[in-house]
Amino acid sequence: MERFTLAQAAEWTKGETAGDAVLTAVSTDSRRIPQEALFLPLAGERFDGHDFIGKALENGAAAVMSHRACEEYPVPALYVGNTSQALLDLAGGYRMMCGGSVVGVTGSVGKTTTKELLYAVLAQQFRAEKTEGNLNNEIGLPLTLMRMTKNTEVMVAEMGMNHFGELSRMTAAAQPDYAVITNIGTSHIEFLGSREGICRAKLEILEGLRQGGAAVLCGDEPLLWDKRDSLGCTVYTYGMENQACDLVAHLHPDGSFTVINNGLPSETLPVGGSFTAKLSIPGAHNVLNALAAASVGLLMGETVENIRTGLVSYTASGMRQNIYEQNGFRIYADCYNASPDAMEATLGVLGTMGDTGRRIAVLGSMLELGDYTEEGHRRAGRAAAEHADVLYAYGPSADAIARGAEEKGMTAVHAFTDQNELVEKLRADAKPGDALLFKGSRGMRMERALALFLGEEVE
Repeated sequence: MERFTLAQAAEWTKGETAGDAVLTAVSTDSRRIPQEALFLPLAGERFDGHDFIGKALENGAAAVMSHRACEEYPVPALYVGNTSQALLDLAGGYRMMCGGSVVGVTGSVGKTTTKELLYAVLAQQFRAEKTEGNLNNEIGLPLTLMRMTKNTEVMVAEMGMNHFGELSRMTAAAQPDYAVITNIGTSHIEFLGSREGICRAKLEILEGLRQGGAAVLCGDEPLLWDKRDSLGCTVYTYGMENQACDLVAHLHPDGSFTVINNGLPSETLPVGGSFTAKLSIPGAHNVLNALAAASVGLLMGETVENIRTGLVSYTASGMRQNIYEQNGFRIYADCYNASPDAMEATLGVLGTMGDTGRRIAVLGSMLELGDYTEEGHRRAGRAAAEHADVLYAYGPSADAIARGAEEKGMTAVHAFTDQNELVEKLRADAKPGDALLFKGSRGMRMERALALFLGEEVE
């Protein structure tokens, strides 16, 4: 992090100072206070970080931020109206002080993979940083921005949301040069009402575009395509189904794909030019994510060879899109989160994996679907019937998943409300050579089911 002063922080947050200090760190955790750190207490539903200012001072905080105007502190202090908003304002001012470019990424499905692919591509040619883990909310995003330095040439910043207004506040801090929207699905429809509402919420990311910035949108999504000429900014599109997009891809049987420039302004790939690339992760949906990364790379002047190298270098791990072999089974672990759109995409990948054995879909329920809960789970069941041989459904909506599969004629269908019972039945049923997909919303803890199935220890 670059040095800044409490006086600068006051200017960025429109706060009032008592004293000044030179700062090289910001912490929201009173237990972890680096040297020359500003302690920034946040107030939540069940706690108020202001109650831990004393602990932060004991641990060496050089200055504090506070929205308790009546309190005095033995170190320089910055008084603001609301520390949560001030965190965003602080990050916005710091981001502009550092300079560099920011690529903002949002979307209902695929934003984390797209973020990782963008970083893999851009890091080939630029000094790049990215959102680590899932720090993509109104706390994680500003802390990510404050990892920039004056040597950072580009920051890839993922932005998640589930309510209106969240992206507006985050993009005001990030001030992206490019804003990528991967798609409009049904995630968080419980809070946003409809896919049209989700689209409006995702488009909030454009409110913070810097002058001369551009939106990079998936043109295969009609809700985005139809709005492309009315967004008040430069728009570029990418797609696989919509061949009118600025950058398109044709997928080949061996998993490689050809990228064709239909209209993207690029010094390294003229309009009409093309190149062939490949990913180390499966699925046509990931080719779309790769197109988003390639679009930004080309717009920033990156060479085709660097883009190609960056795309193939990315490998998934952990709970996201991780395919591996263990105990004689081919495992597809994608347990981090789920939506009907993501379920369909990953089930499509499972459908390509059954070379010698059966394809078994182990699906957890999806959360935050509101009135779309029944139909969203039936959709997942119908997709399972299309791409899998056996279905194991788990959670409060397991029966709805099962009904969708049975509607399409699937007979090997099992539904459970107890994860241990599911695993016991699955271990008796699955045979070496089978391919198994484990996927569900975060709250379903499908990684636990996978670990139990493989005989590993679980917490």
